[in-house]
Amino acid sequence: MSHYIDASQPLHDGTPAIPPLPPVEISWLFRMADGAPLDVSILNTATHAGTHVDAPAHAILGGATIDEIPPERFLRPCLVVHVDVGPHDEITADMLRTEAGDDLRPGDALVLGTGMGELFGTDAYREHPAISVDAAEWMIESGVDMVGVDLITVDLPVSRRDQDFDFPVHRALLGNDVLIIENLVDLSAHVGRGRLHALPLPLAGRDAAPARVLLEV
Repeated sequence: MSHYIDASQPLHDGTPAIPPLPPVEISWLFRMADGAPLDVSILNTATHAGTHVDAPAHAILGGATIDEIPPERFLRPCLVVHVDVGPHDEITADMLRTEAGDDLRPGDALVLGTGMGELFGTDAYREHPAISVDAAEWMIESGVDMVGVDLITVDLPVSRRDQDFDFPVHRALLGNDVLIIENLVDLSAHVGRGRLHALPLPLAGRDAAPARVLLEV
């Protein structure tokens, strides 16, 4: 029988997002405790706060928007690997090649667990390892359909970007139709093959959307 692991980070009022995006705001519109007939909340969030899926339109002018992606793309066989890296390291192609071995198959989602997911919502979470361009190219060549990370971004942390920074990993992956999931929980305890269910909201004409992501093992 399948077992499902919730790979999504819970959102709460004040959840920080990557700079310069504002933190999440969740407030009450109506409350039964105040005499209203129903509880109703208001959510104000950037599309890249919390666990979310990036569409090609996020980095590629004219690329597919999140609502244009066929729903079957979000239900993928996957391989979860643990990558042992420090917060200022790069995740390289050699690392991924070693960890994936012969278990990675074309069409897979590749999920990278680094341990950073345990720090979600803290200042330390913003200083994280990044995927190298050669690792992105290796994933493209290997036929990876989607990559998921327990990081705030697949690219360099904001603190390590120069003035001309151009999001090379986002552009490489999304430019080759490899979808990106960011802000997963750390799935290092579940290394191996499984199935990923990563269903974003169908926000019409938009670059990304929050998602509830489940790992089926």
